Formats: sequence, C-alpha cells, structure tokens
Amino acid sequence: MKSYSTSKPRLLILSHVLPFPGSAGQQQRVFYTLQSARPRFHVTFATCVAPGEAREVKEKLLALCDDVLVLPAHDPRHTVRRAWHKAVGTLYSVAKGLKYSNYLISLFEFSPARVASILSDKAFDCALFEYWHAARSTSVFRERGIPCLLDMHNILWQARERDLNTTGLLPGLWNRRAVRKYKEQEEQAWENFDGLITINSEEHKYVEKSVATSPRLFYAPMGTDLRLWPYSWQPVSPPRIAYYGALSTQHNQRDALRCYEKIMPRVWSEFPEAELWLIGSDPPESLRRLTSDPRVKVTGFVEDVQSLLASMALVLCPWVGTYGFRSRLIEVMALGVPLVTCPDAVYGMDLEHGKGLFLGADDKQLAGHVLSLIRSPKLSQEQSRLARQSVEERYSVGSTYERLMCEVAEWLRSRERKIA
Repeated sequence: MKSYSTSKPRLLILSHVLPFPGSAGQQQRVFYTLQSARPRFHVTFATCVAPGEAREVKEKLLALCDDVLVLPAHDPRHTVRRAWHKAVGTLYSVAKGLKYSNYLISLFEFSPARVASILSDKAFDCALFEYWHAARSTSVFRERGIPCLLDMHNILWQARERDLNTTGLLPGLWNRRAVRKYKEQEEQAWENFDGLITINSEEHKYVEKSVATSPRLFYAPMGTDLRLWPYSWQPVSPPRIAYYGALSTQHNQRDALRCYEKIMPRVWSEFPEAELWLIGSDPPESLRRLTSDPRVKVTGFVEDVQSLLASMALVLCPWVGTYGFRSRLIEVMALGVPLVTCPDAVYGMDLEHGKGLFLGADDKQLAGHVLSLIRSPKLSQEQSRLARQSVEERYSVGSTYERLMCEVAEWLRSRERKIA
C-alpha cells in the first residue's frame, strides 16, 4: 500500500461498460464514478475495446481519468473465432444458467490471466469492479494484497428473472432453474470482494443479510448532475402524459403499451384531448404503429429530452419488479415533472407518496392519480415543487458519488492504519 500522506491512493476501475455516450443509466454511473473519484484518487480505467477503436476510446477516457489500460474485446467480425465463442458460450450459459455476456467477460475478456497481463509491475491501492461478472479475477489482486470493491449496479438475478419471464420463450421450469443458478453464482461472487456498493436501500438490507463474510458495505444510489436537469417544468395544453425510457427493451415496451391500453382509456374518457407521448430510443414498429391514433406520439431518440419532458403534465411509469434503481425517474423529478408510478418502481429509492409522486397499485389507481393531477393545476404545481426538492435532498452527485468516494478513501486509510 502507498502512503496516503505523500500521494493520492491509486484506484483501478475494471469495467466492460464505458462512461460514454451516456445515454444509458449504467454508462452514467460509470461516468459519475470516474468524475467523483479523480479529485481523491489517481484513477486508472481498465476496459476491453473492439479492434480499431482503442486509440479513440483511450483518448476519450483520458479526459476522465489518469491512465487507461486496454484489452482487445471479443471481435464479432472474426468468423471462426465468433463461432467458437458462441458455441462454447452457449454451452456455458446452459450449464450455468448465466448469460452469454457472463461467459465473455468472466472467461475471456476479464479472465484472471488477461487481467494479470495488464497489471505487470503497476501498483494499486484498490480495485473497483463494475458488475460481478469478472469476480474470478479478484484472485489476481488478492495475491498482491490489493482490496477489491464491487459496484453491484443492482442485484442482477432479479433483473434476470424479469427478463426471462417477460420473453416467455422457454418453459417455466427451465426459467426457474436458470434464475436459481444465476442467483447462487451472483451471491457467491459477492464473497470474493472486500467491499460491496449497493444502489438501492432495500437491496442493501438484502445483501447485508445474505453475505456470509463481512465485507464493508457502501450505499450509493444513482445520483445525477442537477445542472443538466434544471427545474424547468412548463406543461402545455392539451395535457401531455409521457412514458420515458429506452424502448428497445421488452419490459419497457410492455410498460409503454400498458399505458396506452390499460391506463389512458380511463384518462381519455374525461380528457379526450390528452396526449400520450412515448419518449425513448429505438421504439419497435409495434409501438410506432400506435401513432395511427392522433393522440399518441412516439419520438424515438430526442437530443434535448429535458425540454420535451418539461412540457409534460406528468410522467407515467407502470413498472413491475423490485430491483435496481430507475434513474430516469430521478431525471424527471429533477425537472419538476410530477410522477405517477407503482410502488415497485421506487422500491428502495427512499421516495415518498405525495412528495413529487403518486403511487398506484393497479391501472385504476394509476389512472385516478393522472386524472387528479390534470384536474388540479394547484395540486400539480405543489407536486412539481416537491419533486425537485426530493431530488435535491437525496440524489445530487455530491450526496451520492462524491460521498461514496470520500467513504472509500477513508476506508482505505483505515485499512492502512490497521496494517501499519
């Protein structure tokens, strides 16, 4: 370990997720982690990059960190190699109940041997892993006496369960087996780390009870730069109700369709001129076809999404599944846009009914909250103010990522004092 009195501690971040372009929540989390770590640490970022892109990616990363270590990523253009990895990866996935990406990251891109090859004689005080997939490579750092942290991003077996149930392509018995095996391996992987970072307060409690060893637990929800999401709510007439999220995913597609088929008909019965806006990238043709109804707008990717969202009367999110963290909801509330959603959507996010958002257990309740907000400009204005206030109190970069990096730095100093 290096002396903290003479230099910044050296932090290595291993991530298959890049911090740009920043359109996805996981990219934003990596970006804010780097941004908040650099004032306190000498930061090295290790990643895998496709052939031909290494120089460009490295230049972009050096604007956010002090050094970059690049490994070649799996090249899908190499026909024989692609076929080999696909065959082996498929067998691995079936046997383990994991995803193909687990195979690529764990056994190929961030395998222990490859990670060891880039470390060489470099010295680090801590290694931070983004996601658990490369947990086997913690052995490389343990041999060197370097503590390892895991930013979980969320409890992935719960997301895996929802994905399998959403597709409905495989028998329920196989799905349950796959989820069980994924859960076992994810939770076993947690044991490899000296510290775990959770993003959801309920998940934090779950991890606390589930880990047999005693790693240091940190809590860092998904904060956002409030300068990029200024209070700017200016609803227009006729009232616009939005669904906001990446429309390339099946569960978001299902939720967007639920807004149209199950919730909006109740709203339209009283406010027939109200519009439903589906805001998100890569909407499938099945959603684009909804625009045959003139009250429905499907935007696709929007460059200045803040301005568009600020024109909405409210945002509607009928989410199902108690895992992870919905950073899109924080962005919406930061703008001052009232939110109508399900308890599942804000599970573990420490947000309260009546403080910028209304919670509904079913379609009827959700539609009722939408109608209440449209009927009462005074109520909407009050919820708009409370939405911004809730985010300012809990989810600024300072109260999330910067606080986390302060706690990690102190944890490392404490470890060093014990060793000394």
